[in-house]
Amino acid sequence: MGQVVIEIPQNVNRSFRVKDSEFGEKLLRDLEQNSNPTETPAIVPPRRNSLKEDLAEAFGIWADREESAEEISRRIRNLNNGKDG
Repeated sequence: MGQVVIEIPQNVNRSFRVKDSEFGEKLLRDLEQNSNPTETPAIVPPRRNSLKEDLAEAFGIWADREESAEEISRRIRNLNNGKDG
């Protein structure tokens, strides 16, 4: 048994079971034929950026800060409570 995941831009969650192996092979061929992004611009492959760049970007908000952790958290709490920084 195998599994194929198809993501579509609608809010649906359905499962299908194919019992006929010949139909399964045909379905896979059709999906692979229609999933070529150069031919079908509506199908977008997953984003593949550099993990190192992504990590540096995410942790950049905490790197080389002059404020202490307490000052940062106090400012965040004040902003969340509707007070100015």
